[in-house]
Amino acid sequence: MSSYSFQPTAEYARQLDQLDKLLRFRSEFYLKPGTIYMDGNSLGLLSRRAERTLLDSLDDWREYGIDGWTQGRHPWFYLSEKLGEMCAPLVGAAPEEVIVTGSTTVNLHQLVATFYQPEGKRTKILADELTFPSDIYALQSYLRTHGYPPEEHLVCVKSRDGRFLEEEDIIAAMGDGIASSFCRRCCTAVDKYSI
Repeated sequence: MSSYSFQPTAEYARQLDQLDKLLRFRSEFYLKPGTIYMDGNSLGLLSRRAERTLLDSLDDWREYGIDGWTQGRHPWFYLSEKLGEMCAPLVGAAPEEVIVTGSTTVNLHQLVATFYQPEGKRTKILADELTFPSDIYALQSYLRTHGYPPEEHLVCVKSRDGRFLEEEDIIAAMGDGIASSFCRRCCTAVDKYSI
């Protein structure tokens, strides 16, 4: 089917689906009949393989207890490194350069705990307004833990178009009061000595 024969109809979409080289993978997911699932940036549909692997891990936990870290079908201690090796070709990295970890928000919590060390007038955290709400909540909680009201000490760089950030806007927001800057896009932290 050429792109010149495009038709905005459900029948045409079904025809394209039948020609899709990845169609065979459709049966590996739990699909809700009558729905189209398009949320690809968050929690995807459950796959049958993921379900089996999770159940295997639960069996290992039941069987080995704490020894599941080093024993069982998929020892947990080595799992993140093995998954990293498997993902490395997807991002063009060497196997030893990738590791699979917790969610981005969990990683952000760990970064904030490590890098946010308010001192003197440098008490503010710089973030961007496009980040996930859970990330903003994490930053707010650390500010509160240190006794700083988030409405005064969390500086959010505004987006001009609601989709992107301009580098000059980020640089302009890096004032003297900034103790740490956090960017979800690369999940990095910049401490006060790097600004």
